[in-house]
Amino acid sequence: MSVTTLHSADSRPSDASGERARRKLALAVVLRLFAERGYEFGFNGHITVRDPGPEETFWANPLGVPWAHTRVSDLVRLDAAGTVVEGFRDTSIPGFHSQYRFHSAREDAVAVVHAHSPHGFAWSALGRTLPVYNHDGALLSGLVSVRDSFDVPAAEALGDTARVVVQRSHGFVTVGQSLEEAAFYFVAAERAAHAALTIEAAGGAPEIDPATIASWPLTPATARAQFENDYLRIVAQSPDIED
Repeated sequence: MSVTTLHSADSRPSDASGERARRKLALAVVLRLFAERGYEFGFNGHITVRDPGPEETFWANPLGVPWAHTRVSDLVRLDAAGTVVEGFRDTSIPGFHSQYRFHSAREDAVAVVHAHSPHGFAWSALGRTLPVYNHDGALLSGLVSVRDSFDVPAAEALGDTARVVVQRSHGFVTVGQSLEEAAFYFVAAERAAHAALTIEAAGGAPEIDPATIASWPLTPATARAQFENDYLRIVAQSPDIED
């Protein structure tokens, strides 16, 4: 796979079956990467992507399959009610209804990522946006919103421009036009949360002047591109992932 094939719009399959295969592989890759990074915690966390077909359905990882060993063939397809329509019929997808609310909030929420990552979960207890103490935080400047409680509708929490939602005491949710994009927002948010917790524990620091970082915030294209190294690495070291 060429380093240009992942994030180039020209490289995407033009037919639904090809794009479906691409999205399913991306989902398996993200699950394995998140397991590697320690984001998996019990059966908590949900990663879903919209199917490109005419029906409103979504691909997700089934309960009981470790993220580190998830293959494309393990994935299940759900309808909007959360009923499995393809794959393991006796599985359940905890939290799918919450995922669906984010998918429904915006047209560009093709992928929705939520995991119980350690630093994101700790930071979310503060109910604050991610500060811009360094360039890690700068990547997400202007892309983060806060959801104070589950009583706040997902669409309201996400608004028109956020890509990362800090759910008070319940970690991060990220959305994107692709799984690769949404996954990199999540990785970047977890890294920024780690930095913020470390910096504040050391006594704090001034935030960077937004005027000096105008070119830093991620875009869908740059988020997708920056995820590419991990994508290619996971595929290369996982010969069974497409089984």
